[in-house]
Amino acid sequence: MKPPGPKGSLFWGSLKDFQADPLDFLLNASREHGHLARFRFAHLEAYLVNDPELIEEVLLRNSEHFDKDTRSAQKIRATCGDSLLSANQRTWQRHRNLIQPVFQPGFVATMDGVIDQTTEEMLSRWENISKSGDRIDLVAEITALVIDISTKVLFASDIDPGKLETALAIVLDDTWRRLQSPIDLSEISTLFHRKSFKSSLSEIDEIVFGIIKGRRSSRTGHNDVLSRLFEARTENSDKQLSNKELRDAVITLLLAGHETTANALSWAFYLLAREPKKIPIDGNFENVFRETLRLYPSIWIIERRIKERTQIGDHMLKKGASVLISPYVLHRNVKFWEQPEDFNPDRFLETENETRPRNAYLPFGLGKHRCVGLHMATRIATRVLSVVHEKFKLTVASTEKPIPYPGITLRHSNNIYCYVEDV
Repeated sequence: MKPPGPKGSLFWGSLKDFQADPLDFLLNASREHGHLARFRFAHLEAYLVNDPELIEEVLLRNSEHFDKDTRSAQKIRATCGDSLLSANQRTWQRHRNLIQPVFQPGFVATMDGVIDQTTEEMLSRWENISKSGDRIDLVAEITALVIDISTKVLFASDIDPGKLETALAIVLDDTWRRLQSPIDLSEISTLFHRKSFKSSLSEIDEIVFGIIKGRRSSRTGHNDVLSRLFEARTENSDKQLSNKELRDAVITLLLAGHETTANALSWAFYLLAREPKKIPIDGNFENVFRETLRLYPSIWIIERRIKERTQIGDHMLKKGASVLISPYVLHRNVKFWEQPEDFNPDRFLETENETRPRNAYLPFGLGKHRCVGLHMATRIATRVLSVVHEKFKLTVASTEKPIPYPGITLRHSNNIYCYVEDV
Protein backbone atom coordinates (compact mmCIF):
# COMPACT_ATOMS: atom_id res chain seq x y z
CA MET A 1 0.00 0.00 0.00
CA LYS A 2 1.34 3.42 -0.99
CA PRO A 3 1.49 6.13 1.65
CA PRO A 4 -1.00 9.01 1.20
CA GLY A 5 0.08 12.38 -0.11
CA PRO A 6 -0.73 15.37 -2.32
CA LYS A 7 -1.58 14.40 -5.90
CA GLY A 8 -0.17 17.43 -7.68
CA SER A 9 -0.49 17.96 -11.42
CA LEU A 10 -0.36 15.25 -14.08
CA PHE A 11 3.06 16.20 -15.47
CA TRP A 12 4.89 18.08 -12.71
CA GLY A 13 3.36 16.36 -9.70
CA SER A 14 4.05 18.58 -6.67
CA LEU A 15 7.19 20.20 -8.08
CA LYS A 16 5.62 23.60 -8.73
CA ASP A 17 4.08 23.72 -5.24
CA PHE A 18 7.43 22.82 -3.69
CA GLN A 19 9.29 25.42 -5.74
CA ALA A 20 6.78 28.12 -4.77
CA ASP A 21 7.18 27.57 -1.01
CA PRO A 22 9.14 24.48 0.12
CA LEU A 23 8.53 24.97 3.84
CA ASP A 24 4.81 25.52 3.53
CA PHE A 25 4.47 22.59 1.14
CA LEU A 26 6.24 20.17 3.50
CA LEU A 27 4.36 21.44 6.56
CA ASN A 28 1.02 20.98 4.81
CA ALA A 29 1.98 17.54 3.48
CA SER A 30 2.80 16.41 7.01
CA ARG A 31 -0.30 17.93 8.62
CA GLU A 32 -2.69 16.59 5.99
CA HIS A 33 -1.17 13.16 5.35
CA GLY A 34 0.49 12.14 8.60
CA HIS A 35 3.95 10.91 9.58
CA LEU A 36 4.74 9.44 6.13
CA ALA A 37 3.64 11.35 3.02
CA ARG A 38 4.29 10.45 -0.61
CA PHE A 39 4.55 12.91 -3.49
CA ARG A 40 6.12 13.29 -6.91
CA PHE A 41 8.47 15.90 -8.38
CA ALA A 42 7.96 15.38 -12.13
CA HIS A 43 9.47 11.91 -12.69
CA LEU A 44 11.02 11.71 -9.19
CA GLU A 45 9.20 10.03 -6.30
CA ALA A 46 9.78 11.15 -2.72
CA TYR A 47 8.56 10.37 0.80
CA LEU A 48 8.48 12.83 3.70
CA VAL A 49 9.09 11.18 7.08
CA ASN A 50 7.99 13.20 10.12
CA ASP A 51 8.06 10.83 13.08
CA PRO A 52 11.05 10.25 15.42
CA GLU A 53 10.74 6.45 15.34
CA LEU A 54 10.57 6.27 11.55
CA ILE A 55 13.39 8.78 11.19
CA GLU A 56 15.51 6.59 13.44
CA GLU A 57 14.82 3.66 11.10
CA VAL A 58 16.11 5.63 8.12
CA LEU A 59 19.15 7.33 9.66
CA LEU A 60 20.18 4.82 12.31
CA ARG A 61 18.68 1.35 12.74
CA ASN A 62 18.19 0.46 9.07
CA SER A 63 20.59 2.98 7.53
CA GLU A 64 22.19 0.27 5.36
CA HIS A 65 19.06 0.38 3.16
CA PHE A 66 19.61 4.07 2.37
CA ASP A 67 22.56 6.01 0.96
CA LYS A 68 23.64 9.51 -0.08
CA ASP A 69 23.60 8.87 -3.82
CA THR A 70 20.99 11.61 -4.09
CA ARG A 71 20.29 14.59 -6.33
CA SER A 72 21.33 17.00 -3.58
CA ALA A 73 24.67 15.24 -3.11
CA GLN A 74 25.26 15.28 -6.87
CA LYS A 75 24.73 19.04 -7.03
CA ILE A 76 26.94 19.74 -4.00
CA ARG A 77 29.69 17.53 -5.47
CA ALA A 78 30.25 20.15 -8.18
CA THR A 79 31.58 22.44 -5.44
CA CYS A 80 32.90 20.15 -2.72
CA GLY A 81 34.16 17.18 -4.74
CA ASP A 82 34.01 13.90 -2.84
CA SER A 83 33.65 15.12 0.73
CA LEU A 84 31.54 14.58 3.83
CA LEU A 85 28.60 16.38 2.22
CA SER A 86 28.64 14.51 -1.07
CA ALA A 87 30.65 11.28 -0.93
CA ASN A 88 29.01 7.90 -0.50
CA GLN A 89 30.06 4.80 1.45
CA ARG A 90 33.81 4.04 1.34
CA THR A 91 35.08 7.52 0.37
CA TRP A 92 32.79 9.15 2.93
CA GLN A 93 34.01 6.77 5.66
CA ARG A 94 37.67 7.57 4.92
CA HIS A 95 37.04 11.31 5.14
CA ARG A 96 34.98 10.92 8.30
CA ASN A 97 37.71 8.86 9.99
CA LEU A 98 40.31 11.49 9.13
CA ILE A 99 38.29 14.62 9.91
CA GLN A 100 36.20 13.72 12.97
CA PRO A 101 39.16 13.54 15.43
CA VAL A 102 40.08 17.11 14.50
CA PHE A 103 36.86 18.47 16.01
CA GLN A 104 37.09 16.98 19.48
CA PRO A 105 35.86 19.28 22.30
CA GLY A 106 39.42 19.77 23.56
CA PHE A 107 40.54 21.46 20.35
CA VAL A 108 37.28 23.35 19.96
CA ALA A 109 37.82 24.91 23.40
CA THR A 110 41.11 26.43 22.20
CA MET A 111 39.14 28.64 19.77
CA ASP A 112 37.77 30.91 22.48
CA GLY A 113 40.52 33.51 22.11
CA VAL A 114 39.97 33.81 18.36
CA ILE A 115 36.19 33.99 18.78
CA ASP A 116 36.36 36.64 21.51
CA GLN A 117 38.97 38.82 19.76
CA THR A 118 37.18 38.77 16.40
CA THR A 119 33.85 39.55 18.08
CA GLU A 120 35.42 42.46 19.99
CA GLU A 121 36.60 43.92 16.66
CA MET A 122 33.02 43.91 15.43
CA LEU A 123 31.79 45.46 18.68
CA SER A 124 34.27 48.32 18.33
CA ARG A 125 32.47 49.29 15.14
CA TRP A 126 29.13 48.85 16.86
CA GLU A 127 30.23 51.36 19.49
CA ASN A 128 30.45 54.10 16.86
CA ILE A 129 27.15 53.01 15.31
CA SER A 130 25.51 53.12 18.73
CA LYS A 131 26.70 56.68 19.36
CA SER A 132 25.46 57.87 15.99
CA GLY A 133 22.02 56.35 16.53
CA ASP A 134 22.31 54.45 13.27
CA ARG A 135 21.28 50.84 12.84
CA ILE A 136 23.06 47.65 11.80
CA ASP A 137 22.21 45.11 9.14
CA LEU A 138 22.18 42.18 11.54
CA VAL A 139 22.53 39.36 8.99
CA ALA A 140 25.37 41.08 7.15
CA GLU A 141 27.22 41.81 10.40
CA ILE A 142 26.90 38.29 11.81
CA THR A 143 27.71 36.59 8.50
CA ALA A 144 30.88 38.66 8.12
CA LEU A 145 31.83 37.90 11.73
CA VAL A 146 31.35 34.14 11.44
CA ILE A 147 33.25 33.81 8.17
CA ASP A 148 36.09 35.85 9.70
CA ILE A 149 36.16 33.49 12.70
CA SER A 150 35.87 30.44 10.43
CA THR A 151 38.82 31.39 8.21
CA LYS A 152 41.01 32.06 11.25
CA VAL A 153 40.05 28.75 12.85
CA LEU A 154 40.48 26.81 9.62
CA PHE A 155 43.55 28.53 8.20
CA ALA A 156 45.06 30.82 10.86
CA SER A 157 45.61 33.09 7.86
CA ASP A 158 44.76 36.67 7.03
CA ILE A 159 42.62 36.46 3.92
CA ASP A 160 39.85 38.70 2.65
CA PRO A 161 36.73 37.22 4.29
CA GLY A 162 34.47 39.53 2.26
CA LYS A 163 35.73 38.16 -1.06
CA LEU A 164 35.30 34.60 0.18
CA GLU A 165 31.82 35.34 1.55
CA THR A 166 30.62 36.73 -1.78
CA ALA A 167 31.97 33.76 -3.74
CA LEU A 168 30.46 31.23 -1.34
CA ALA A 169 27.05 32.91 -1.51
CA ILE A 170 27.02 32.71 -5.32
CA VAL A 171 28.04 29.04 -5.26
CA LEU A 172 25.35 28.13 -2.73
CA ASP A 173 22.59 30.02 -4.58
CA ASP A 174 23.48 28.39 -7.88
CA THR A 175 23.59 24.94 -6.27
CA TRP A 176 20.05 25.38 -4.92
CA ARG A 177 18.85 26.67 -8.29
CA ARG A 178 20.12 23.51 -10.00
CA LEU A 179 18.72 21.30 -7.27
CA GLN A 180 15.20 22.70 -7.71
CA SER A 181 15.26 22.32 -11.48
CA PRO A 182 14.18 18.97 -12.98
CA ILE A 183 16.72 19.53 -15.80
CA ASP A 184 20.35 20.44 -15.11
CA LEU A 185 22.59 20.58 -18.18
CA SER A 186 25.70 20.83 -15.99
CA GLU A 187 25.21 17.11 -15.26
CA ILE A 188 26.06 16.49 -18.91
CA SER A 189 29.13 18.74 -18.91
CA THR A 190 30.66 21.31 -16.57
CA LEU A 191 30.73 23.65 -19.58
CA PHE A 192 27.04 24.28 -18.92
CA HIS A 193 27.66 25.77 -15.46
CA ARG A 194 26.84 29.45 -15.26
CA LYS A 195 29.74 31.84 -15.64
CA SER A 196 29.15 33.30 -12.16
CA PHE A 197 29.33 29.83 -10.58
CA LYS A 198 32.56 28.91 -12.38
CA SER A 199 34.14 32.28 -11.61
CA SER A 200 33.23 32.13 -7.91
CA LEU A 201 34.43 28.53 -7.58
CA SER A 202 37.74 29.51 -9.21
CA GLU A 203 38.15 32.32 -6.67
CA ILE A 204 37.55 29.92 -3.79
CA ASP A 205 39.97 27.36 -5.26
CA GLU A 206 42.64 30.01 -5.72
CA ILE A 207 42.41 31.02 -2.07
CA VAL A 208 42.25 27.50 -0.62
CA PHE A 209 44.87 25.87 -2.84
CA GLY A 210 47.15 28.85 -2.29
CA ILE A 211 47.01 28.38 1.47
CA ILE A 212 47.48 24.60 1.22
CA LYS A 213 50.51 24.86 -1.07
CA GLY A 214 52.03 27.65 1.00
CA ARG A 215 51.63 25.65 4.17
CA ARG A 216 53.22 22.54 2.63
CA SER A 217 56.26 24.48 1.43
CA SER A 218 56.79 26.44 4.66
CA ARG A 219 56.07 23.51 7.00
CA THR A 220 55.25 26.08 9.68
CA GLY A 221 53.03 24.76 12.44
CA HIS A 222 49.75 26.48 13.29
CA ASN A 223 47.01 25.73 15.78
CA ASP A 224 44.29 25.50 13.15
CA VAL A 225 42.13 22.90 11.46
CA LEU A 226 44.26 22.79 8.31
CA SER A 227 47.40 21.86 10.25
CA ARG A 228 45.54 19.07 11.99
CA LEU A 229 44.21 17.79 8.67
CA PHE A 230 47.76 17.73 7.33
CA GLU A 231 48.70 15.35 10.12
CA ALA A 232 45.51 13.26 10.05
CA ARG A 233 45.86 9.55 9.35
CA THR A 234 43.44 6.67 9.53
CA GLU A 235 44.12 3.68 11.76
CA ASN A 236 46.60 1.17 10.32
CA SER A 237 47.56 3.53 7.51
CA ASP A 238 50.09 6.29 6.90
CA LYS A 239 48.13 7.64 3.93
CA GLN A 240 47.24 11.29 4.43
CA LEU A 241 44.87 13.59 2.59
CA SER A 242 46.10 14.77 -0.80
CA ASN A 243 45.98 18.46 -1.78
CA LYS A 244 42.71 17.81 -3.66
CA GLU A 245 41.22 15.98 -0.67
CA LEU A 246 42.33 18.80 1.65
CA ARG A 247 40.73 21.30 -0.70
CA ASP A 248 37.45 19.35 -0.73
CA ALA A 249 37.48 19.00 3.06
CA VAL A 250 38.23 22.67 3.71
CA ILE A 251 35.61 23.97 1.27
CA THR A 252 33.08 21.59 2.79
CA LEU A 253 33.86 22.89 6.27
CA LEU A 254 33.62 26.48 5.03
CA LEU A 255 30.28 25.91 3.30
CA ALA A 256 28.74 23.79 6.02
CA GLY A 257 30.32 25.69 8.90
CA HIS A 258 30.15 29.41 8.28
CA GLU A 259 26.78 29.48 6.52
CA THR A 260 24.90 27.32 9.00
CA THR A 261 26.36 29.00 12.09
CA ALA A 262 25.87 32.52 10.73
CA ASN A 263 22.25 31.81 9.85
CA ALA A 264 21.47 30.37 13.27
CA LEU A 265 23.25 33.20 15.11
CA SER A 266 21.39 35.84 13.12
CA TRP A 267 18.07 34.20 13.99
CA ALA A 268 19.12 33.98 17.66
CA PHE A 269 19.97 37.69 17.89
CA TYR A 270 16.73 38.59 16.16
CA LEU A 271 14.65 36.44 18.52
CA LEU A 272 16.38 37.91 21.59
CA ALA A 273 16.03 41.46 20.26
CA ARG A 274 12.33 40.81 19.75
CA GLU A 275 11.85 39.10 23.11
CA PRO A 276 14.57 40.37 25.49
CA LYS A 277 12.88 38.73 28.48
CA LYS A 278 14.05 35.37 27.11
CA ILE A 279 17.72 36.26 27.68
CA PRO A 280 19.11 33.86 30.35
CA ILE A 281 19.79 35.54 33.67
CA ASP A 282 22.79 33.28 34.28
CA GLY A 283 24.40 34.23 30.95
CA ASN A 284 24.31 30.64 29.67
CA PHE A 285 23.15 30.87 26.06
CA GLU A 286 23.24 27.22 25.08
CA ASN A 287 19.47 26.76 25.45
CA VAL A 288 18.89 29.94 23.43
CA PHE A 289 20.96 28.43 20.62
CA ARG A 290 19.14 25.11 20.89
CA GLU A 291 15.74 26.76 20.71
CA THR A 292 16.87 28.89 17.77
CA LEU A 293 17.92 25.75 15.91
CA ARG A 294 14.56 24.19 16.72
CA LEU A 295 12.69 27.07 15.10
CA TYR A 296 15.17 27.73 12.30
CA PRO A 297 17.41 24.70 11.75
CA SER A 298 20.09 25.67 9.26
CA ILE A 299 19.97 22.20 7.75
CA TRP A 300 16.23 22.26 7.17
CA ILE A 301 16.04 19.15 4.96
CA ILE A 302 17.94 15.85 4.72
CA GLU A 303 17.75 13.53 1.72
CA ARG A 304 18.50 9.81 1.40
CA ARG A 305 18.09 7.43 -1.56
CA ILE A 306 16.33 4.10 -1.10
CA LYS A 307 18.79 1.42 -2.25
CA GLU A 308 16.24 -1.39 -2.43
CA ARG A 309 12.53 -1.83 -1.86
CA THR A 310 12.20 -1.19 1.88
CA GLN A 311 9.44 -1.22 4.47
CA ILE A 312 9.09 1.75 6.78
CA GLY A 313 6.31 1.49 9.33
CA ASP A 314 3.29 0.01 7.56
CA HIS A 315 4.36 1.06 4.08
CA MET A 316 6.67 -0.32 1.42
CA LEU A 317 8.87 2.32 -0.19
CA LYS A 318 10.01 2.22 -3.80
CA LYS A 319 13.63 1.50 -4.77
CA GLY A 320 15.44 4.57 -6.09
CA ALA A 321 13.01 7.05 -4.56
CA SER A 322 14.09 9.75 -2.11
CA VAL A 323 13.34 9.91 1.58
CA LEU A 324 13.11 13.47 2.89
CA ILE A 325 13.48 14.37 6.56
CA SER A 326 12.85 18.00 7.47
CA PRO A 327 14.01 19.13 10.93
CA TYR A 328 12.03 22.34 10.28
CA VAL A 329 8.82 20.32 9.96
CA LEU A 330 9.70 17.83 12.70
CA HIS A 331 10.40 20.66 15.15
CA ARG A 332 6.87 21.97 14.56
CA ASN A 333 5.10 18.68 15.17
CA VAL A 334 2.52 19.46 17.86
CA LYS A 335 2.74 15.90 19.16
CA PHE A 336 6.19 16.65 20.54
CA TRP A 337 6.33 20.44 20.89
CA GLU A 338 3.79 22.55 22.75
CA GLN A 339 3.07 25.85 20.96
CA PRO A 340 5.82 25.07 18.45
CA GLU A 341 5.93 28.53 16.84
CA ASP A 342 6.80 30.20 20.16
CA PHE A 343 10.40 31.04 21.06
CA ASN A 344 10.93 29.39 24.45
CA PRO A 345 14.51 28.43 25.45
CA ASP A 346 13.16 26.85 28.66
CA ARG A 347 11.97 23.90 26.55
CA PHE A 348 15.48 22.57 26.89
CA LEU A 349 15.61 22.47 30.66
CA GLU A 350 16.22 18.90 31.86
CA THR A 351 12.69 18.45 33.23
CA GLU A 352 11.19 19.40 29.86
CA ASN A 353 13.50 17.03 27.96
CA GLU A 354 12.32 14.04 29.98
CA THR A 355 8.84 14.16 28.41
CA ARG A 356 10.00 14.43 24.79
CA PRO A 357 10.69 11.46 22.50
CA ARG A 358 14.27 10.85 21.53
CA ASN A 359 15.08 12.24 18.10
CA ALA A 360 12.21 14.73 18.04
CA TYR A 361 15.02 17.29 17.79
CA LEU A 362 17.53 16.90 14.93
CA PRO A 363 19.38 20.15 14.16
CA PHE A 364 22.64 18.28 13.47
CA GLY A 365 21.26 15.08 11.96
CA LEU A 366 21.46 11.57 13.40
CA GLY A 367 23.57 8.45 13.19
CA LYS A 368 26.93 8.12 11.46
CA HIS A 369 26.25 11.20 9.32
CA ARG A 370 25.64 13.48 12.28
CA CYS A 371 27.33 16.85 11.72
CA VAL A 372 31.05 16.60 12.47
CA GLY A 373 31.23 20.31 13.34
CA LEU A 374 28.43 20.49 15.90
CA HIS A 375 30.79 21.24 18.80
CA MET A 376 32.48 24.03 16.85
CA ALA A 377 29.18 25.59 15.76
CA THR A 378 27.80 25.50 19.30
CA ARG A 379 31.01 26.95 20.75
CA ILE A 380 31.14 29.83 18.28
CA ALA A 381 27.45 30.67 18.67
CA THR A 382 27.31 30.60 22.46
CA ARG A 383 30.55 32.58 22.85
CA VAL A 384 29.43 35.27 20.41
CA LEU A 385 26.01 35.54 22.06
CA SER A 386 27.65 35.89 25.46
CA VAL A 387 30.27 38.48 24.43
CA VAL A 388 27.74 40.65 22.60
CA HIS A 389 25.21 40.43 25.44
CA GLU A 390 27.77 41.75 27.92
CA LYS A 391 28.16 45.01 26.00
CA PHE A 392 25.10 45.70 23.88
CA LYS A 393 21.34 45.53 23.81
CA LEU A 394 19.77 44.96 20.39
CA THR A 395 16.35 46.33 19.41
CA VAL A 396 14.60 45.37 16.20
CA ALA A 397 14.22 48.48 14.02
CA SER A 398 11.18 47.29 12.10
CA THR A 399 7.94 45.47 12.88
CA GLU A 400 8.34 43.50 9.65
CA LYS A 401 8.99 39.87 10.52
CA PRO A 402 11.89 38.23 8.66
CA ILE A 403 10.88 35.34 6.45
CA PRO A 404 12.96 32.15 6.34
CA TYR A 405 14.33 31.36 2.90
CA PRO A 406 15.03 27.67 2.30
CA GLY A 407 18.03 27.15 0.04
CA ILE A 408 20.96 24.86 0.64
CA THR A 409 20.65 26.21 4.17
CA LEU A 410 17.80 28.06 5.90
CA ARG A 411 18.62 31.71 5.33
CA HIS A 412 16.80 35.05 5.65
CA SER A 413 14.84 36.34 2.67
CA ASN A 414 14.98 39.94 3.87
CA ASN A 415 17.32 42.12 5.91
CA ILE A 416 17.02 42.39 9.68
CA TYR A 417 17.87 45.88 10.92
CA CYS A 418 18.58 46.52 14.59
CA TYR A 419 19.54 49.42 16.82
CA VAL A 420 22.41 48.78 19.21
CA GLU A 421 22.91 50.50 22.52
CA ASP A 422 25.34 50.07 25.38
CA VAL A 423 24.18 47.90 28.26
